[in-house]
Amino acid sequence: MTLLGKGKVGVGLTGFAILFLVAGMIGFTFEGEVEGVPTPNAPNQAFFSDEPLPSNPLVGLFSTELTMTWDRNDVWIGIVDEDEKNRCKDVPFWFSDESDCNGVGLNFEAGEADANADTGFTWEMESGTYFAALGAKDDALPEGTEVKIDYEAHIGHSLFSVVASMFTLGIGATLIYYGRK
Repeated sequence: MTLLGKGKVGVGLTGFAILFLVAGMIGFTFEGEVEGVPTPNAPNQAFFSDEPLPSNPLVGLFSTELTMTWDRNDVWIGIVDEDEKNRCKDVPFWFSDESDCNGVGLNFEAGEADANADTGFTWEMESGTYFAALGAKDDALPEGTEVKIDYEAHIGHSLFSVVASMFTLGIGATLIYYGRK
């Protein structure tokens, strides 16, 4: 590769690194609704969404912060992993206190039985499959009552992506310096 070719590659790498840094600082936000949420019609029992929450397959490269809100103050919401959902999904409601499949005994990744609908909660997403868990705070809700759960996910830089961008920027600048005439 000639010195002039190195300079062009350096400009390309530097430009890419700068665009990637700026895009990661701005980030990308998407919103959605958790579908398939059953009515928490039994007290002291956790219910789970049918569909998992959206995942971030590039957890190491990008950081994703998920904010969850809901429309009712008489329910609690949390996030559990697939193993916790499977552990609790077949427990009859009359055994839920003994099995720890309620708002107090569940192993939450985020949220809790005291979570408030007005503020919701925020969670730094991890790799894996996660589901929304919900239950009634005091008394069971009447059959057919709907709970609307919304989420907002903001994707931005992780430490690794910032370091990789700075490294690429350094390589590009070095190639520009040594590729000049």
